[in-house]
Amino acid sequence: MGIFDESYSSVDLAKILGVHRVTVTNWIKKGALKAARTPGGRYKVTKEGLKKFLEIQGMPVPSFLRDKHKKLVVAVDDNPNILDLLQDFFSTDDMSYLYNLKVFSNPLDAALFIGDSKPDLVLLDLLMPQLNGFNLAEKIKNTTPDTKIIVITGHATPENLDRLGQYSVEATLTKPFGLKELKSRIDESLTGEAN
Repeated sequence: MGIFDESYSSVDLAKILGVHRVTVTNWIKKGALKAARTPGGRYKVTKEGLKKFLEIQGMPVPSFLRDKHKKLVVAVDDNPNILDLLQDFFSTDDMSYLYNLKVFSNPLDAALFIGDSKPDLVLLDLLMPQLNGFNLAEKIKNTTPDTKIIVITGHATPENLDRLGQYSVEATLTKPFGLKELKSRIDESLTGEAN
């Protein structure tokens, strides 16, 4: 691991902390926030340095600094537009610090990956070719029982919802869904905290 791995620029820190980047630079120059300098003269603050600063200042420590690793989320959907939407959503600043996303349009490939990697969460479509979401949910719960499942479907009929109950699915979102609602369901499933 290099010196600048798991580190943040003053712009990153401004976004994370909700302050102006000049404020971050002032904290660094006053010695309150320890930083290294890149060969180009930019400041970089390590994850541990940021966490220590926040604790000393009595500021809340974001969950991505408390956790040792990013949570692994797998998305399985045969609709490429949904997978693109999820990739864009998970690449935003507040999501990219917390989660690594792996997407699959083929549920058989996803099943192999899930069995090997044991992700924290699976975002799962119901109606797909080759292997439907019900069968995949059953395989997930049998092989990786700690993996949480959120179903995202356009077919949230009472029969389908009843059937999903036997797989201990954390939540079901109906397509089209809102990203704010998705984030809330993800947070509830993985941390027990709603936003």
